[in-house]
Amino acid sequence: MKRAGRSRSFVCQSSRRNRKGFALAAALLSIVLIGAIVAGVLFATTEETRMGAAGVAREVGLNACESAIVMTITDPGVTLPDSIGVAETISRRVDGLGLPVVVYITKLDSALYSIVADAVAMPPDHGGRSRVGIVAKASVAADHSIAIDPISERPWSDLF
Repeated sequence: MKRAGRSRSFVCQSSRRNRKGFALAAALLSIVLIGAIVAGVLFATTEETRMGAAGVAREVGLNACESAIVMTITDPGVTLPDSIGVAETISRRVDGLGLPVVVYITKLDSALYSIVADAVAMPPDHGGRSRVGIVAKASVAADHSIAIDPISERPWSDLF
């Protein structure tokens, strides 16, 4: 009977030693898991912030392009390039819209023009470049004034 008692105490002591090692391993594993979760949350927050900034930059660029085209069409001081030939382009810079915008006017035929506005977001690493284009028709009135009208129901076209 003494032998049976000795073997039981040996089993109890070895299981206590294993539990101490298990607690240390469980504590280390939980710390690593908590650190991974915190790192994941920080990464997701950073990416969401970048996506939001890119979206805002894109909207600002789109609004600046549309405004530059409207200013080009409605400004009486802007003359369409009658002196250039078909498929030739002139450009002008439009400032004061939040972003610098370059407007390109290309003569397609005697009365049709392609007007494209190009804006690059600041800073350029946000990827907020926007291009908007329309096709416009120029008509000359009896008093030699020129009216410029978009030719379709949905004149704006977002270009890439």
